[in-house]
Amino acid sequence: MSRKAAVWIAAVAWLAPLAAAAQQGDPVTLRAMELANGVLKAQWMDFRVEQVELLRAGQPQRPSISKLHWQPAQWVSGDPRRAADGDRLTYLISRSDGPAGEALLDGDTAAIDRAMASWAAVPCMSNKVEIVERPDTGEDVGIFDSAFGYGGFGNWQAADIKIAGWMPPSFFETVTGPGGGQGVLAMSVTFVFVDPDGNPVDANRDGFLDTASSEIYFNDGFSWQSEGGFNLETVALHELGHSLGVGHVDPKHEAVMNPVYAGARTELTPKDGASVCPLWAAWLNW
Repeated sequence: MSRKAAVWIAAVAWLAPLAAAAQQGDPVTLRAMELANGVLKAQWMDFRVEQVELLRAGQPQRPSISKLHWQPAQWVSGDPRRAADGDRLTYLISRSDGPAGEALLDGDTAAIDRAMASWAAVPCMSNKVEIVERPDTGEDVGIFDSAFGYGGFGNWQAADIKIAGWMPPSFFETVTGPGGGQGVLAMSVTFVFVDPDGNPVDANRDGFLDTASSEIYFNDGFSWQSEGGFNLETVALHELGHSLGVGHVDPKHEAVMNPVYAGARTELTPKDGASVCPLWAAWLNW
């Protein structure tokens, strides 16, 4: 048995509840999260939806983040609960589920790969973790969408971060309420591990809830062409930031992690880089 697995088994005994639920965000999205969590509970899964973050096409009239607890979530190095690839962090692009139900073009996948490479090149990331892409086998990798009747319950362990595909505007309406299909470009869904009583856990005691999985969905109701549409690399750069634990920055900053799309922006700003660094300080310390 590896040291990390032994430490995890010992840590299971320390599953005291963290802070009481302190839900915040849009009531429609919070209800959708609870519905999805009911499905996960019924299937005896040991993780739950913790946070949904939205990138909007215009000035938000409703919250762009909905979460169930105050503590932020972060990945645990070598976590056996999610069958982690050692000390690496993995991602997967579902190539068969692109815009209009067609397979992603090579240029689309390259844009997403460039977005991930931008985050991986931030010094505090590159010095801490190797981010590797897993091959797409064609299997369904999304599970959040299945709670609302869109597809089946996918293989959540196919990779840590899943680009789960393009969904119709009706999906975004269901999750975010009226207007979501026309106003939300993409969403990031964060899952965290829970104990047998459903309480989120911090097994390595680093002050973060333990991330189990991350899924990213794009809105198929928008044009994603490089000319005359929304820039895919920009949106992927934003959503992958959420998958790495970065939240939204104040809209007054000219940053990729601004909650409102402000045109093509394919390079991280100093504000973006400064936001991700503190989150990875404890990586490899468990």
